[in-house]
Amino acid sequence: MTLFYWNEYFTFHKNKFETNKINSSSSESAKDFSIDKIKEIENISFDYSPSKELKNKIVENIDNAEEYIYLEIYMFTEKDIKNAIKRAFDRWIEIKIILEKDPYMAYSINDKFYNELKKKWINVIWSNDKNYSLNHSKILIIDWLSTISTWNFTYSTFTKNRDLFLFIDDDEINRKLIENFNNDFEWIKKSIYHENLILSPLYSRDKIQKLLQSAEKDIKIYIQYFNDDEVRNLLIKIKKEKNLNITAIIPKTAAEDEETKELIKSWINIKIIPKYKMHSKAILIDNNVLFIWSVNFSSYSFDKNREIWILLKNKTIINQFLKLFNNDLNN
Repeated sequence: MTLFYWNEYFTFHKNKFETNKINSSSSESAKDFSIDKIKEIENISFDYSPSKELKNKIVENIDNAEEYIYLEIYMFTEKDIKNAIKRAFDRWIEIKIILEKDPYMAYSINDKFYNELKKKWINVIWSNDKNYSLNHSKILIIDWLSTISTWNFTYSTFTKNRDLFLFIDDDEINRKLIENFNNDFEWIKKSIYHENLILSPLYSRDKIQKLLQSAEKDIKIYIQYFNDDEVRNLLIKIKKEKNLNITAIIPKTAAEDEETKELIKSWINIKIIPKYKMHSKAILIDNNVLFIWSVNFSSYSFDKNREIWILLKNKTIINQFLKLFNNDLNN
């Protein structure tokens, strides 16, 4: 073997070893996770859809970008946001976009925008299906302002859907999100870890189980369905052992699922949201810890897809979330 190929071989396996070491360390950190380790995030704001004003806010943020725009998203068909990204490119803003090539049951939905952006020489790529099954994360980073959401960039997100948005201006968290984005963009299968973040695949089950088990008073949930046996059975177990209040708001499409009926039989309160297309994914523990995510309750979301969640204790945000949750619950 020549020296050139030996060095290449050595570097490849050294990098692979270091990546495995980092991933293992992240998993171990998740097992040691506790709610006490969640840091307070002060510079953060909350919003929700349907809302035309919210779409305009995102367009304005893109139009005001000065350095870079990083977008990792499952579906992208919203024309005003696409045009704002084109305008940013014309201002020489650095743009990187990761799209899912084959969204479930909508396999070519991203093709048109992908080809249109490529034609303009914007740096857009498909996610790597060798690193995770689907890229289901929803994150937008503009000049150190990160948006983590339950959204897709589609017309229905802003006109029909109940989706949740968090705008985060926190250097430490944003550095981690940028690191993870760049790993995904370079197709590097390497994990990041932060107490306020949860990443799928790899260690999301450990954190979700500890969070749910920490509940002492109540659990409030927005979710699309309850297909994951392990998490659903944990909710039933918590209800039985602690007899605390567990309330979930779900869409009409999940009302007749056998998993939903199983939860109702276990005295878990299920509410169907009639007014909007329910696309939110969030859990509030004891009105104290809120996590908003891209995750559905499914084995793919926890174990195979790229998903990003954030945990927070910010009282202002939690009160805003509670007001929205209670309105949806009572209407």
